[in-house]
Amino acid sequence: MNICDLTRRTRRQLGMPSPYDFFCWALMIGILLFMVSGCGRYKEELESARQQIEKLNSDVKKLTEETASLNREKSRLIDDVNALSDKNTRMQRELDDLNKTKAALSGENKELKKKYGAVEEEISSLKTEKAKLTQEVEELKKRAANMVPSPGPLAAMPTEVTPEKAKQPEELSPCDAVLAFMKASERVVRQQKGGERTKALEQVKQQYAPKMKGAPEKARKAAQDWVKEGTKFWDKSSDESSFRLLQLRNTVLETCGKSAREAGF
Repeated sequence: MNICDLTRRTRRQLGMPSPYDFFCWALMIGILLFMVSGCGRYKEELESARQQIEKLNSDVKKLTEETASLNREKSRLIDDVNALSDKNTRMQRELDDLNKTKAALSGENKELKKKYGAVEEEISSLKTEKAKLTQEVEELKKRAANMVPSPGPLAAMPTEVTPEKAKQPEELSPCDAVLAFMKASERVVRQQKGGERTKALEQVKQQYAPKMKGAPEKARKAAQDWVKEGTKFWDKSSDESSFRLLQLRNTVLETCGKSAREAGF
């Protein structure tokens, strides 16, 4: 038997409501209200929990995607770092090669400076030689202008040796024979033309050839070229031929150790 039954029995016996009846009903109503109120709060908490779970799931999904993206970015950065490392290594090798090349170029530059200095000295010497040759060309032009071929016998030129003064080839030294060959050829070139000149020059060459063999090869070749150039110059003079004649003559004189005055040129 519970409190409510006891309360009802007492109320029936007395025929009036008992305070206990009021208390019992109030207690039951309070319990019901509490239960109803508790269920409502529980539902609200469940709904709130469900929403939080959904939010957490959404956050987890988002974080998972961000983590995957970060992992991909990490992989890309690792690849970039490796590529940069390889590039730095390659650039370092290239820098080392450039330093080696720079050192080699520095050495070559020093060598070129030395050569440049030598070339400048040679150019200066050539300028001096050119001035000297120019002066000699002018003198040669004056001589050529005064040399007018005539049918009669020609007077001996300053570079010629007259027959009465000329030595026989066998009496000459090899270098003197070369100089005599040049002078004899010069007389032929000035006095004869065409086929007669060619035959006469060949005879002069054969006449002096045996004795010229003892002279330096450079002097003999320069002398023969001098005769050929002189033939061209006599037929048609030019500045180029004048320079060439002087160069060949000087080559012969220097090789034989003779001066122009001593050789009679």
